[in-house]
Amino acid sequence: MRSLQRPLGIWLILLLATASVLWLQAPPAPVPASAPAEVFSAERALVQVLAISRAPHPLGSAEHDRVRDHLVAALQQLGFSTRIQKDVVHGSQGRGRLVLATVENIIAERPGTNPTGTLLLAAHYDTHGTGPGAADDGAGVATLLEAARALGTGRNTLRILITDAEEVGLLGARAYVASLDQQTPTLVLNLEARGGGGPVFMFETSDRNLPLIRTFAAAAPSPHASSLMYALYKLLPNDTDLTVFKKAGMVGLNFAFVDRWSHYHTALDTPEALDLRSLQQEGATVLALGRHFLATDLATLMQGKGDAIYFDLLGRVLLWYPATLVWPLTLLALVAFAALLWRARREAGLVQGFFLGLGLSLGTLVLGALVGWGLGRLADPFRQAVPNHDPYGVTWFEAALALLALAAAVLAWNRALRRTEGRGLALGALAWWLAALVATTALLPAASYFFLWPLLFALAGLWWERPWLAALPLLLLFPPLWHNLALLLGFSLPPFLGALAAFGLVPLLPLLRRALPTRAWLPPALLAAIGVLCFAVGTRQTGPHLSTLAFVQDADAGTAQWVSFQQPDLWTRTLLGLAPTPTRLGGRSAFAGPAPALRLPVPELLRTGRELRITLPKKALAVSLSSDVPTALSLDGHPLPTSGPMLWFAPAEAFTLTLDAPAGTRLTLEMILPGLPTGTPPRPAGLMPAPVDPYTDVQIVRRSLVW
Repeated sequence: MRSLQRPLGIWLILLLATASVLWLQAPPAPVPASAPAEVFSAERALVQVLAISRAPHPLGSAEHDRVRDHLVAALQQLGFSTRIQKDVVHGSQGRGRLVLATVENIIAERPGTNPTGTLLLAAHYDTHGTGPGAADDGAGVATLLEAARALGTGRNTLRILITDAEEVGLLGARAYVASLDQQTPTLVLNLEARGGGGPVFMFETSDRNLPLIRTFAAAAPSPHASSLMYALYKLLPNDTDLTVFKKAGMVGLNFAFVDRWSHYHTALDTPEALDLRSLQQEGATVLALGRHFLATDLATLMQGKGDAIYFDLLGRVLLWYPATLVWPLTLLALVAFAALLWRARREAGLVQGFFLGLGLSLGTLVLGALVGWGLGRLADPFRQAVPNHDPYGVTWFEAALALLALAAAVLAWNRALRRTEGRGLALGALAWWLAALVATTALLPAASYFFLWPLLFALAGLWWERPWLAALPLLLLFPPLWHNLALLLGFSLPPFLGALAAFGLVPLLPLLRRALPTRAWLPPALLAAIGVLCFAVGTRQTGPHLSTLAFVQDADAGTAQWVSFQQPDLWTRTLLGLAPTPTRLGGRSAFAGPAPALRLPVPELLRTGRELRITLPKKALAVSLSSDVPTALSLDGHPLPTSGPMLWFAPAEAFTLTLDAPAGTRLTLEMILPGLPTGTPPRPAGLMPAPVDPYTDVQIVRRSLVW
């Protein structure tokens, strides 16, 4: 029995320590509405979330106008000088499409007493067409209102910017920066969300961020941030309003929570489903940073001359150092590794153990990836027709993946750990960590800290024969990073997550030697059993599936059809029929079935020479125009920078296009109206509209014209 107590005790401590580290990442408890006025209260902010997020409020909708008026009144009640910036601005989307929007940004300002610049607090109030947007970005807007109430007047100017048209291409932010006459020192705190809860990450900064990170580390009450995550974010094709602000020369910090990805842009993003702890953490962070930045010399933050390497410990403290130390610290790790090899040069079996560790580590990575691939295949049925292909039981699936990958890795190392003595085995395995450190130092310096500190502590543990030293930084850094990556990726790259889980076990090899009982199969068997149980629980987590439907009517031909972007489900099949035909809508593949034509408002088209006058009914959400050949366009006399299709959100009721098109060019105009036709059978329980803006739950009236 004693032969089992110590090994199983080590495993229990490791598992409990990992669970505790992840538990400590959770946001703080919400503060009640009865809290003092100078404190941020999530319950007070929730009142605004409820008012903002009653229903989806995309551009052009009546609900959008209601939310706009509510926010203007709320800011005026707080004593801000408030105005609406209305403009038509353009950008681009995929497939070469020009996107225009009539944006209405809300700008509120409180002058500073002796300003050195402007603190800009930003969030957006438009939503995707299918979700109420309680998290994205109702929580951000409500945070600004509650924080602005508590901030009061400071040395610097406080400006609240609630942008419009973020969801269709950051167009509100583009309109704002285009309207600035001169650039005063401006620091931006931008609030976003990609989910319904979880810790609030500071996931993006401006360049030359050393003074900004130093300030953030000192002022933020619960900092969750990592230069590694920011480095990975920069590699992805993702943008927020801060992208536009940074290009305009502003410095800033970007915040978001990303758990419950299934809520993103869907009907699940309701006030009732919003995690109030996330709202509390976001608000407390903005309030603390706002007080600091309102009082400091903002010009000094615009003059940063270096970048920082930074990471948090348990969301309680942010550690940072200048990026100029990355290579010296990497060289220190190289020297320490070489010194340990030199010290162990006379140990029996050093060379054999080193190469065995080298080969086994590589095999472990492959094994972890294979476990991830297999588990991903088993989870595929639970990713179909669910929001963002993120299964409802994703947290349980991720736990299963981590446990099964670790079980496979321990099983693979079992024989070698029991039969190989000395440091050679561990040094061979750690050679891959050293290689990863050198590679990231050269190619992705912001990620180097993750490999540096566990490696240094593991080498120290080997030097002084204290294997538990390796566990200290590894447990503090690895579980949160792995979990955060899992949140960001969902269950889309399980082979990568499986390989990473196996890779994280390598520095613990000397400790694992002591954690193997006589029955060496027992630890991996227990890990695997718990993993299988987690996967089984994950398969029991359910939620609504996605469904799309649009009504499309050709006003010229007098025909109509139902269109869906997904394989017909039980509901859409009753409308599309048993044999829907392939079609395209908005540049996307779809399925169509016949529908009876209805009496719908029709856009008026009047051609005069090279000009086309278009008149729309008031309730049009958007209008698109495409041609069968490239066609140069001008809007009300202003050239547009494309010859491809155009999509205009919240269009003017009447506008004039000038076209340079050859004779015989066929123009197709589609006017998008909100809602499905009256009498359409309601979606049954278990289905919700898919986030395909703006082509679901709408009526589309199509007209054609030969030029």
